[in-house]
Amino acid sequence: MNIFAGNFSLEEKTQTPELDFDIVQTGEKSYFIMWAEEWLDSSEQVASFIQRYFGKLSTHDISIEWEDALEIISSEYEVGAYECVSFEWPTVEFDDILERFAGSSEAIVIRETEESKIYGNKIIRVDFLY
Repeated sequence: MNIFAGNFSLEEKTQTPELDFDIVQTGEKSYFIMWAEEWLDSSEQVASFIQRYFGKLSTHDISIEWEDALEIISSEYEVGAYECVSFEWPTVEFDDILERFAGSSEAIVIRETEESKIYGNKIIRVDFLY
């Protein structure tokens, strides 16, 4: 199974489709998604899959374990306020951030994302639901 998680925004507002994924609407046209699927093996495939069911994407920030370090901390959560925090500095390490938030009841996913334009290493994001 290929674990993936991230957020995306749509160009137009739509109804949330019935999919067997964890999907949380975070704004009028924005969502958080996480799940695992065998046949999705790149972040671009996940984005294409989302677009097929939701409509045209305006932005997406999807991490998948084949491309990035990713850890789902909790799949048990209350739907509430969503927050995404980015950690970017010269010596940021995925394992350090994972250790820092592993016991948090609000952190649901810790993941690597794109390369930092400032430092050249991966940015680490933590997705929270309160």
